[in-house]
Order: sequence, then structure tokens, then C-alpha cells
Amino acid sequence: MKKLDLYMSKNFIKAFLLSLIAFINVFVLSQLFKIFRYVADGRMSSSDGFIYVLNMIPDILLNVTPLAVLLGSLMMINKMAANLEIISLKTSGISFRRIIMFPVIISFFISLVVFFINGNIYPVSEKRMRELRGNTISKVLPKEKRNGFLRDAEKNNIYMMGYINVEKGTADDIELIELNKDFTEIEKVIIAEKGEYNRETNTWELKNVVVNDLKNRKSETHSLYVSEEYKEPPENFVTLSIDPRLLTTKELKKEIKDLRITGGDIRNGMVELGNRYSFPFASFIISFLGLSLGSRYVRGNSAMSIVLCMFLGYGYYIMQASFESLGKNGLMNPFVSGWLPNIIFLGIGMYFVHKAEY
Repeated sequence: MKKLDLYMSKNFIKAFLLSLIAFINVFVLSQLFKIFRYVADGRMSSSDGFIYVLNMIPDILLNVTPLAVLLGSLMMINKMAANLEIISLKTSGISFRRIIMFPVIISFFISLVVFFINGNIYPVSEKRMRELRGNTISKVLPKEKRNGFLRDAEKNNIYMMGYINVEKGTADDIELIELNKDFTEIEKVIIAEKGEYNRETNTWELKNVVVNDLKNRKSETHSLYVSEEYKEPPENFVTLSIDPRLLTTKELKKEIKDLRITGGDIRNGMVELGNRYSFPFASFIISFLGLSLGSRYVRGNSAMSIVLCMFLGYGYYIMQASFESLGKNGLMNPFVSGWLPNIIFLGIGMYFVHKAEY
């Protein structure tokens, strides 16, 4: 590491940490009155209040780290510009991209830390905070479901239920599909008006049934149809519906996989997963803005640079929330909606970096 890189890295880390501590203090202080009220009302003990504050830190870190990177990079580079260090380095033949290389690299590693916190620590702390507030997390399976879907990979069967009541073990508008061993061709399609799961024999008893044997090209009707092939209990058609923010990334992936199998709604889970992979890198993306916009020192214009950077910083959050709503409403792919703000702001940042070269 050259002296320039060491100098830039040390100053950037110092400015970033000062900004981060300042933001954390502001957010913690803004929540203390609420915690004091919880303690005064008897909803928390003093020790629980302290634990609650500790569990707030991961959430605060996720929200303020991009702003801390933005403000830290602005403070560092603006100070260097005021001391004519940026002009001196450029005059000696060092490009602006080379000057900011190590702060940008550090911002990327900060993003990786945020990525880890977002996927592994934040869900645990959020769950703990809800428990301390007295918010119970439901762990009861839904009693009924519409458009139930299940794939039995062992027997190459697919179940589709228009409506299923788990408690009663009944279903309406049933369609059962049997496929060949390679899962490439449909061999049989069974359509039933109603069905009831017999818990003694562990089989479905179907009523008013049409059996379409596509393999042998024949069709049969039955008032009652029972087959050992269809043994999946009603409980397998529903899964727990848990707030995706309370799941680690590994748990969230498994939840989405289970919901896909049972035909559940995976939009919220996919949006959360998309944000888990995109939002942490806002710190890296936004560093280009702070470093480039603060590089030109104009007497009396530094306040305008700060206002512009803060405007762009909060503009990122607004844009991110807007695209997230599009993903939740099914108007955009969740991963695309998560990454578009990053791509847009990266383009803006690179433009300002290019302008800062001259």
C-alpha cells in the first residue's frame, strides 16, 4: 500500500466512523423516549430496556451506514480540497479515480459487512425486539387455503386444490396429475368435484370424479374414487406465514421454496430477498457521490455541496422504497426492483466522478 492509499484510507475510515457514531446516537436518542414509556408502563424492565437498545443497533446500522459513508466521504474529500491537496495530486499527474480508489474499496467492504448483518443478525434482533414489546409471532398453521398446490416428487404426482380446509380435511375443485418417471409427460389427469381426507387410511376419498387415462387413451367416471397413490395430508398444503424480515437469508430461501411447493404467495419473500442482495451495496454505490461532489472546493459553496449530497442520499431511499412497492405489487421482478436504484445511482456517481477529473 502506497503512502497516498494509507493516507486516504485512514482519513476516510476516521470520517466514516465519526459520521456513523453521530447517526447512531441521533437514532438511539430518538427512540429512548419510547423505551422510557415502555418501562414506565411496566411493559419492560430496566434490563429489558437495555437489551432492547442493543437489539436496535443492527436495524440502525442498516439504515444509516449509506448516509455515514456519504457524509464521511464528503467530509474527508472536502477537507482535502480546501487544503488544495486534490489540486496538488492532480497536478502531479495522479487521476481522481486513482485518488479515491482505496476509499471506494473500503466502502465495498463496508457493504459486505452490512450484507452479513442484514442477512444474519438483523432478523434475530428484530424478532427479539418484538418479543420485548410483547408482540407475539403466530406459529399456527392456517385453517384453510385457496389454490393449494403440491408436488409429490416421489410418486410423480401433482395436487391442485381450488379450496382446502385443513381442519376438516376437505377440498373442492380438485385436479390430480400423474406424470411419467422422467416428469416429462402427463399420464393421467383426475378431476374431482369434492374430496375428503380419511385419517384412518391416510388417503383421499374423491367424489364425482372423472379419470382421464391419457396413456391408454380412455376416460372413466366414478361417484367415489380412492387410490393409494394420493396420501398427502391436508397440512402439507399450507405453511406458516411469517414476516420475511424475521427470517435469516437461509431461512427465507427455505420459506420461499416451501411456499412455491404449496402454491403460496412468495411476492413479499422475494422482495425481501431481493433487498437483502441489493440494499447493502448502497454504501458502495453512494460513496462515488460523496467523493466526487466534495472534490471541488469553492469558497462559500461547501454548504450547497452538503445539501446536494444529503438530497441525493435521501433520494436513494425514496427511490428504493418506490421500486420496492412495484415489486410487492407484482409490477416488477423483485430482484430488478431492488437493483434498479443501485444501477441508477451508480450511473449518477460515475458521471460525477468523470466530471471531477477536470
